[in-house]
This record gives sequence, structure tokens and C-alpha cells, in this order.
Amino acid sequence: MKKTQKKSEATSWQDDVKRVAAGIRRRVLEHTIRNNGGYLSQACSSAEILATLYVKVMDLGKIKTPLVPKPFPGVPGPDNPDYFTGAAFNGPGPDRDRFFLSPAQYALVLYAVLIETGRMAEEGLAQFNKDGSVVEMIGAEHSPGMETMTGSLGQGISQASGIAMARKRKGEKGRVFIFMSDGEFQIGQTWEALQALSFHMLDNVVIYVDVNGFQCDGKMCNVMDVEPLDRRLEAFGARVFRVNGHDIKKLADAGSVTPDGRPVVVLCDTDAARGIEVLKSRAPKMHYVRFTSVEEKSWYAVALEQLCGAKAHFTPPVDRDSPSPSVLSPLRERIRGEGGIIFGEGKREGPEIVSRVHAKNLVKWAADKPKVLVLSADLTSSTEIDMFRDAYPDRFLSMGIAEQNMLSWASGLAREGFIPFVHTFAVFIYRRAFDQIAMSVSYPNLPVRMIGFLPGITTPGGATHQAIEDVAVMRALPNMTVLDCGDATDVESVLDVIEKINGPVYVRMLRGEIPRLFATPMEFGKARVVSEGKDITVLSSGIMTEEAMRAVQVLQKRGLSVQHMHISTLKPFNDQTVMDAIARSKYGVITMENHTIVGGLGSIIAEQMAERGMDRKLVRIGLRDIYAHGASRNYLLKKYRMDAMALISEIEGLVGKKFGITEDELKETFIAAVHSTAKAEAL
Repeated sequence: MKKTQKKSEATSWQDDVKRVAAGIRRRVLEHTIRNNGGYLSQACSSAEILATLYVKVMDLGKIKTPLVPKPFPGVPGPDNPDYFTGAAFNGPGPDRDRFFLSPAQYALVLYAVLIETGRMAEEGLAQFNKDGSVVEMIGAEHSPGMETMTGSLGQGISQASGIAMARKRKGEKGRVFIFMSDGEFQIGQTWEALQALSFHMLDNVVIYVDVNGFQCDGKMCNVMDVEPLDRRLEAFGARVFRVNGHDIKKLADAGSVTPDGRPVVVLCDTDAARGIEVLKSRAPKMHYVRFTSVEEKSWYAVALEQLCGAKAHFTPPVDRDSPSPSVLSPLRERIRGEGGIIFGEGKREGPEIVSRVHAKNLVKWAADKPKVLVLSADLTSSTEIDMFRDAYPDRFLSMGIAEQNMLSWASGLAREGFIPFVHTFAVFIYRRAFDQIAMSVSYPNLPVRMIGFLPGITTPGGATHQAIEDVAVMRALPNMTVLDCGDATDVESVLDVIEKINGPVYVRMLRGEIPRLFATPMEFGKARVVSEGKDITVLSSGIMTEEAMRAVQVLQKRGLSVQHMHISTLKPFNDQTVMDAIARSKYGVITMENHTIVGGLGSIIAEQMAERGMDRKLVRIGLRDIYAHGASRNYLLKKYRMDAMALISEIEGLVGKKFGITEDELKETFIAAVHSTAKAEAL
């Protein structure tokens, strides 16, 4: 009787794990089809791992009823008593286990796990990547199931290890479980953390690694191989188990071993297309699925039917060949839904929209420059250098997810006469490798060109991906030049500007589909005059120039004389024409920047005015000493009072007059349509 009972119990938990794993794949695939993109391979490879952890291995607190995610509470701080983390969805307690998701791009998979295990209400997934939601695409510490910020890879293990040490010191019995991706073992910080874990004998730490062999740029063995990973981990003092990541019994056994003084690492060899065979056709680019055609989308719909055992439900694409004038392509419908303008319809017109400007320009520009080398940190297509890689493979260097190493490596190349162009997201340049930049690059004044993408709030990836203080940080470094691109022409001409600079350069770069606002190229140290006037001066940089242009057009119709200037050279700043314009202004000057108001364009102008003893009023528009969260660009601009209407409001305050301008009137003066056919944050 007892044997039968034990067998029944064993079958029960294994059946539950299988059910949860299948539910994870189904939900993520359904979401990917509905949203025309998603992190699908992560669900395929990790479904059994996370399902086993939540169902069998981890001892988590009880959830009485599935929780509905609350709205975004604002960023943490002394003035925000309502802030919370996503720990409640795991039900932590002093004697319970704690779970930490290190690669935050797996957030969608985590949300699916929480739903399948009854910890999050099903309607929570409908909030995914919505403005004002905590169910963010790149999970943050306020997202369901999370309690630390781990979006910048390699930091999660260190944070969780510190928590594990604290728990030991407090006498708490619960263990600390960390889920990692294999790409994180290209990062030096990971190995530093492992070394400390072993030295301090933190055997209350259990790390599960999804070893699916793929990363953003393709196969790991081609980007930066880390094998034999098990032997390397053992050399660092870890207790290592290598298992089939889809064998739930072996996954459970590895997480239930008796502690022996060493941290446990479970290497889970997985299939990045497990359960969705059609996904293999995308190899080796499997990191993020973005459908390229209606036909491709239909293949995944068939896969969803197979997973569900029933017909898939999602909104089908419209018939492009239909003669009905009311039928538009999905893109045009989306643009209208987001308040954009479609050029060529009716009387609305706008500037040229140019696609992948940097990608094409770099290949052309570097053709006769054999000393130009391009370095990538696993974001090759995301930073538009895939065309360069294909055109000049001998001049392309894949450095893996190791920004600190990449910047010091680049300095060595520069010392030997090469011109290295470092490409990655802006936050991963100055936040991850600041000391390397300061000592290896800036101090010796080496010609390392740092091309930082997704500046400011151009990405809804949240605080871990938004470079909101990069100008302040980088312009504080001696010898550093800082440039900010605002349109397609800036992007096309910035390389010519860089070429003439003797020393390191940091560029805030734009990608995807970009409007062409200017006919003349960027000039180093010189502002562009967008409009002339004497009532008030508006100075804008980066994407804020487009917002300023919208507002100025309407204000000029009301009779206001506005001097609007676009600033692309943020350091060094010595443009006398800008200061002359401020001196002529009757009411004062307003700066607009896609950056915190501390240390950026507003601070630059304030410093210049103070040194000259100018008595004009200065108003700074930008993030006001606050972190943003994961949401769309237009939403964030409005939420943090950085859009065209915010500029109008500030001008009204300076002038002392209301102009009666409405949001509807501003919509009629859009400078450009929605800029990208794909989510900006999609890797």
C-alpha cells in the first residue's frame, strides 16, 4: 500500500511539472504570435527547468489566490512609501527558499510559470510591456516574481550571493536559487561571484544554468565559447552537476542534494527549439523572434495548434490584396493606433524616413579605412553592425558579453595604430566599463570610438537599459568627446566628424527607422539653426529636437518668435552662436534633452551662462532626478513632461501667456510617423 502511494505521489509531481512546462511554451508562443515577436527560444529551453524548480524543488511560501499585478508604483526612494518588489509572487519567508532570475529577458517565461503554478492571475500577462505596468518585457525588481534589478547581465549572481550570505548570518534556513543563462559565463563578474561563493562556503546557493548554446549573435561556440563549462566551474570550487535540461527527474535530484560546503551549479543542456520544431529554421539567430511575413507567422500558428490540441486564437493578418479602402496593412493600422501620421495620405506630409542608416553608412565609410575595426558585445544586429561583419569579416571582432574586457581590449588595439569602434547599448558602455574607459581609454587619450545605442528613454527596456545619465558621466572624463545624433543626417555624417577627432569619442546613436530632419551634415562644435527668433531660445539635442520642432511650428503660428537650435556636440561645448542667441532672447532659454537634467545639456548651458554672467532665465526639460521604467517612448515623454506639450507649457510660463494649444493641434504637426516597424527594445 505504501509503495503504491509513493509511486502515485512521484507520478503526480512529475505530471504537474510536465503540465506547467507545456503551459509555459503554449503561453509564450501564443503571446509571440499575438504581439508579432517575443523571447520564444528561452521558453523552449527553460520550460522544464523552471517548472521543476517551482513545482518540486523550491520551498516557496503559499499564495492563497493568484495575484493580480498592481500598477507601476514609481521607482524606489525615500518619498515613495508605496514602492514594492515582485517578491510577493514567490511568497518569501525566513525559512523559505528565494528565487532570483538573472537574465531578465526571460521575464515572459517567468510570468508564464507564475500563472501555471497559480501564483499570478492569468490576466496579468495581458499587462505585458504595457505603459504603466510592472509586467515589463525586461523584468525589473518590481516585476512579478523578481526582487532585484538584474537586467544588465552578470549582476544577478552577485546580488543573490550577497543575499545568501546575509541569510546564513541571520540563521535563515531557506536556500537561494539562481537561474542563469550560459551567456553570462562570458562575463568576468560571474566568475568573481563564483570565486567568492566558494571561498565563503555558501552552500545555501543553488544555480541552475540554461545551457542552450545560443545567444543574441548566434551560437555561443562562435561568439565566445565557454566550454568545457563544467570543468571550469569545478576549478572555481563549485559542486557541478551536468544534466539533460528536459529530464525533470534529474533536474529535481540535482537540486535536492545534501549541502557539503560548496555552492551547487546545475548545468542544464537544453534544446532552444524544444516543443516548437519550426523554431529551428531560425538558427542560429534564435534570441528573439520577430516575424518577417504573414506566411512565417502562420507556421507558428500551426505549432500553437499542436501545443494546444485545438485551433489557435489570434487576430489574423488583413488581406493586403483586398480592394476595400478600409483595409490597411498591420503596420499602418498600428501607426494609426499609436497616434502617428502616415505620410502620403490626405494633406499630411513629413520628412523622409530612412532605415538602418548606421548599418549602411558604416560599410560605405569604412571601405577605404583598413585600420577601422568593429567590436561587438553580442548585440551585432541590434547595433546595426551585421552588414559590416558580412562585408569585412576580418575586421569584425566578437567579444561576447564582456564589456569591461572589450573596452580595455579596444584600448590595446588603439595603441597599436588601429581605430576600434566599440558597439553596444549605451548603458553597457559607461555603466559596465567606466573604470576601463577612464584608465585604459580616456587617460591615454586613445582614439577609441564608443557607439552607444538606445540612449535615454528610446527603449522601454526599463532602468537597466535606459542610458539617462551617460552624458553627465562621459563628459566628466578628461579628453572625452561626446556627440548626440538627432536624425538620419546626423547618423550619416557623425563618422566623418569622428574621423577628425584626436582622442576618445562617445556617440549617442540612433537605430532602426529614423526621420531625416536636416539637409546639411553635422558639424563638430556647431549648432544647427532650426528656426530664428528673438522672443525665446530653445536648445534641443538628440530625439528631443523632433519634439521641439513640433511645438515651435505651432507656437510660430501664434506669433511667437522662437530661436530653435539643435545641439549635437555636447563636449567640448564652445559655440558662441548659441550664447549669442541666448543673449538676444527676450524671455530666456529652454533646454530639452533625452537625459536627466543633471549633467547634460541643461547643465552645460547653465555653466556657460554662469561663467559669462548672463542674467537670462533658464528652464531645463528632461528627467528630473528620477529613473524611468519600462514603457513606450511617447508614454515616457509625456509622463515625465519631456514632450512638445511640456515645452509649450514651459514657454507659456516664461512668456506669461496662454496660447490655447491642444494635443489634437500638436498631432497635426507630427514631424515624423512612428519610426520603427519593430519594437525598439527587441534584440
